[in-house]
Amino acid sequence: MGRFSDSVPLPRPIGATLREDQSLAQLAQRLARSEACLKAVLPVLPPALRPHLMAGPWDEQGWTLLTRQAAALAKLRQLQPLMDQALRDQGLAVARIRLNALLPR
Repeated sequence: MGRFSDSVPLPRPIGATLREDQSLAQLAQRLARSEACLKAVLPVLPPALRPHLMAGPWDEQGWTLLTRQAAALAKLRQLQPLMDQALRDQGLAVARIRLNALLPR
């Protein structure tokens, strides 16, 4: 048992791994940018809608805002100009906001 445990590398902190691996570092940056976008738009959205939203993927083509409520999509589409402005105001302008519902199958 001693020999096996000596050959197993010590675990590394996730933050160190994310910083040192270029692909993981880019993924971490995209996740942070997506969360920042969500945080920026929440104040312009109705309070009742906020708990149903999640930050989705962020990429060069835009940012995705996810909801578990299909009915919320229509309201989000109406509020899209306000969300675009909120992102610009925070220096997080995106090419477009994609709205998607995560529906159970």
